[in-house]
Amino acid sequence: MRTLLLLLIGALAAPAAVAQGRAGTGPAPIADAVNALLADKALNGAKIAIFAARADGTGKPLYAYEADTRLHPASNTKVVTTAAALVSLGPTFAFRTDLFAEDMIEGKAKALYLQGRGDPRLYSEELWKLLDEARFEGLRAVEGDVVVDDSYFTERYEPPGYEEKPDDDASYRAPSGALSLDLNAAEITLLPGANVGDPPVVRLRRARDYFVIENGATTTRRGRERLALQAKRAADGRTRLIVSGRIAQNHPGITVRRRIDHPALYAGYAAKQLLQEMGIQVKGKVRVGAVPGKGVRRLGLHYSQPVSRQILDVNKWSINMMAEALVRAMGRVRGTGGDWAGGVPVVTKFLNEDVGIKGFTYTNGSGLFGATAFSPRELVKVLQHMHGRTPALPEFAASLALGGRDGTLRRRFRGSDLGRVRAKTGTLNGVSCLTGYVHMADGSVAAYSVLVNDHKTSAWQVWKLQDGLVDALAAYTP
Repeated sequence: MRTLLLLLIGALAAPAAVAQGRAGTGPAPIADAVNALLADKALNGAKIAIFAARADGTGKPLYAYEADTRLHPASNTKVVTTAAALVSLGPTFAFRTDLFAEDMIEGKAKALYLQGRGDPRLYSEELWKLLDEARFEGLRAVEGDVVVDDSYFTERYEPPGYEEKPDDDASYRAPSGALSLDLNAAEITLLPGANVGDPPVVRLRRARDYFVIENGATTTRRGRERLALQAKRAADGRTRLIVSGRIAQNHPGITVRRRIDHPALYAGYAAKQLLQEMGIQVKGKVRVGAVPGKGVRRLGLHYSQPVSRQILDVNKWSINMMAEALVRAMGRVRGTGGDWAGGVPVVTKFLNEDVGIKGFTYTNGSGLFGATAFSPRELVKVLQHMHGRTPALPEFAASLALGGRDGTLRRRFRGSDLGRVRAKTGTLNGVSCLTGYVHMADGSVAAYSVLVNDHKTSAWQVWKLQDGLVDALAAYTP
């Protein structure tokens, strides 16, 4: 009897959102469902702002709670960045990477120049093909240096806001450069040494000589693995890999990714290694410099995939350095220079003049760190603008993760129909956001944004609120 009474009391207390002052407005089926979720005690103390409306901009809001409160959107910032890039650069815009030889005579070049123009998605396989073009054109040896020209962008590699965590060596915090390679993060494998007491083996796939390895770890006969790997900037711009701890002889090894510090040098060392693997001798060193105005011959040229394809990686997989590269490219092509001082005003102008919003704070392109702040109503206006823009840009909606299918939403909305839910997630410590589109019961499209800051609970508790709004919209017939 006591248990039943407690259950009844709990049921009567369920609409606690009203008691806490948390009750949004909208059509009853949506408002009832979302307001009940707002009552979850796990969300106590969190700052929450929600807005949903028809994607075509018609009709009254479908749900609104603190809709004009500006909060940190985390990676939902990429919704803004990619929309601006599609409009200002155009969906077919591509980045170029050139390879030049200086004074090449009988296959011997005085120096080799690798010139980048901002491609954030250049991978080792593509660099190999570019170098292979040089071999096809007759390159047999480099008598001098491998020189990297990354002057298309400025020398600043990290965006505003990253100084908040200067010692963070995670791959998601990789810098961006005019010449970047493999998302400016290295894959490092640590294996036990051959004998007890030996240091572990540090295996690097690319640019081995770019790294300064400080290996103080030990191979043990048995026991649990206790390895630590730190990546720190070396005095000459390269990256130090500091290994400590222990690993047992029978351990299969571990593979981790760490950011690198100097994109141009990293790409240059990778190019030198690949050339040597091809049998092309390089006598000089790797350095940064400009392509001479004369006396050079182009040996290879690589065009990136267009911006319409690049933004898929930015939004579906939330790759920060690619988002920052887009900002820098907008600054170089449409603004005053290839940095954030040049790019941020381009994005701001798009938001002010095209979308029609003002007063927000846009710090960097990825939403990682920094003081960026948008309201959910403003983010929905970006979605509405891209949904109805003429000429249409369907590439934008296609770049968002599909619920239950791919990207950062592959484990959410698994019961939804293919293509019904498209969204961008955003996560930082204490921050969880979701902004996107959903098809409602009559086939029309809703745009929504749920921003949650300062939560003290696990991410899935916040997802219940976000997913609940999307489910309510999907079931609603306007």
